Amino acid sequence: MRTGSSRPHRRPAQIFIAVFSALSLAAVVGCADNSPVAAPTSTLPAEQPDTASTDDSAEVAIPEYETDLDLDNEEKKAVDGALVAFVGYIDTINRVFSSGGKDLNDIETYAAADSLDSLRQSANDLEKDSKYMAGEYDYYNVRVQSIAISADSSDKDSVKILFCSHDSKHAVVGKGKTMPSQPKTSLTILQTASKHNGDWKISNQELWSKKCE
Repeated sequence: MRTGSSRPHRRPAQIFIAVFSALSLAAVVGCADNSPVAAPTSTLPAEQPDTASTDDSAEVAIPEYETDLDLDNEEKKAVDGALVAFVGYIDTINRVFSSGGKDLNDIETYAAADSLDSLRQSANDLEKDSKYMAGEYDYYNVRVQSIAISADSSDKDSVKILFCSHDSKHAVVGKGKTMPSQPKTSLTILQTASKHNGDWKISNQELWSKKCE
């Protein structure tokens, strides 16, 4: 498992082909205090995926990222796949939460394990309480913290991604309510991307710090 190395590596933003698409409120809510309001959320337009298959071709912009790891070609490919899942997962969170938990189409595309369970539970809670997410779940300062490549099975591969999000740009509110004014705050969140039947998905999300680090 690679957890650090000699020289920083900066990856410019690029277009990545063959996208998947999913996120999770529990992953978002999976942050330490288990509060759906404390997790970032987004008001990006809720786009319906064409299909649930991760084999579909689509274009996705991989965010610029930094890392202290000296990545070889295999590791760079793994990071690319993990970041596609990262973007897809956040898009899914935005779609599910802005719909008040009703739009659960293809949520397994980018979410798995704890993140998928949390997403379903959070969606259920929002719908039951007649609430939805107003605002935006965003990300910035994306960093690849560690990477593990298994010689036995690709399904054991994992990438840990740290990123910042504006916690004040979202809020869980009642239906018909609008985004309230909030003091500016940010969080640092840790996501774990892992392989599931050959596809990269976000399997866990947790709070790293209650400020952007």
